[in-house]
Amino acid sequence: MKICSKKDIKFITGILAASLLLGGCSIGKAKATDKPLENDPKVKTEINLSKVSDTDYDEDEMDALYRNYCCNIFSQTVKDYGGNGNVMISPASIMMAFDMVAAGAKGDSLKQLTDLFAAGQGPLTQQAYAASLMDKINNSKDVHFTCANAIWNNETLLGNKVNSEYVDYVKETFLAEYKVTVFDSKTPDEINSWICDHTDKMIEKVVNELDPKTVMVLVNAISFIGKWEQEYEDIQINDGKFIKADGTEQDATFLSDKTRRYFETEKATGFMKTYKGGEYAFLAILPSDKSINANEFAKNFTAEDYEKFINSSTSQYDVYSVMPEFKSDFEIMINDSIRKLGCTDIFDETKADLSGIAGEPGDIFVSKAIHKTHIEVDRNGTKASAVTVITVETNAAMEEPEFKTVNCDRPFVYAIVDVRTMAPVFMGTVNEV
Repeated sequence: MKICSKKDIKFITGILAASLLLGGCSIGKAKATDKPLENDPKVKTEINLSKVSDTDYDEDEMDALYRNYCCNIFSQTVKDYGGNGNVMISPASIMMAFDMVAAGAKGDSLKQLTDLFAAGQGPLTQQAYAASLMDKINNSKDVHFTCANAIWNNETLLGNKVNSEYVDYVKETFLAEYKVTVFDSKTPDEINSWICDHTDKMIEKVVNELDPKTVMVLVNAISFIGKWEQEYEDIQINDGKFIKADGTEQDATFLSDKTRRYFETEKATGFMKTYKGGEYAFLAILPSDKSINANEFAKNFTAEDYEKFINSSTSQYDVYSVMPEFKSDFEIMINDSIRKLGCTDIFDETKADLSGIAGEPGDIFVSKAIHKTHIEVDRNGTKASAVTVITVETNAAMEEPEFKTVNCDRPFVYAIVDVRTMAPVFMGTVNEV
């Protein structure tokens, strides 16, 4: 017999409360007598989503804006969560997930999301660029590189009340799997299973539980597996000591190589080693200041610094490189970093305008944005994956229904009784299971 955990009881309680309150009414601050929120054909997204596929843009300009965003979000993440540990994010995964939100955002919520990725550009341009980047990833040659999206719609709270134009768009443009299901204690397992499958089993679990007010979960997953274009030979692999951020030494296996791409500025030197197909490469950036650790360096390594670094590229030298084999996992809730970069309204229960997805301004908002990454670099190549999970919640006031619970998560007595006489046929105790 399975005994319900406290988390299960809490989740079931919340779902029952939400069902009683929202089962026949609109989301948000509506009362039970209000008209249900339906797919009103007059309700549109602010963006004309049908024009995204025909939107032209300056590729060089958008690539530069994307690099600027990458440096900004990485630097901010290191400042907020770095410490002395390893940090890795996927700016692409974060952008894809939030662009699915942006497709249904309006007003300041939409402008802030667009400016986060491409300041000065319009939302149609940003959506078109994100779609193009996803297409490029999924059509990479000689490496395994995939980008996938999925959306779970809480049938109890939203169901068919989501803007159908928005749903059609994310399915067609972002190839999102769209699932309408009753959220229960098994839903996190379903989401985690999808994540595991779409990260080639590199990331197995991100979602532990869902808040009872969660109306939608949006997920992006990216997976990369690339072999080195020039493999490391046995003579290039040696054991040695790696000096950690705290100054102590750690045993490590080092990979040595000779390449032709060298980078140098006053802040850093570096090398680049390509993967098969030549479309992607590993870029190492080594701080010139030996007294600081990588996180201290990254905090102040600006987009301008990065542009200067990559523009310093030269092939006029033989570059002898050494780096350790390594494996790393990283997980954060990235809300605060996104806020600090100017995108605040979507997290604000009173200011969020996601009415292009469902409801009216202020009805739903982004509650959590969880980002998790994994990387392995060894003599064979690189495996890396990333997941961004965005949960959207309702502002509805959830009144607890009057009912009792009995949670047998500790020793208890049981009996099998005659229903008419209530005379026990069997009696017993459970002190362990």
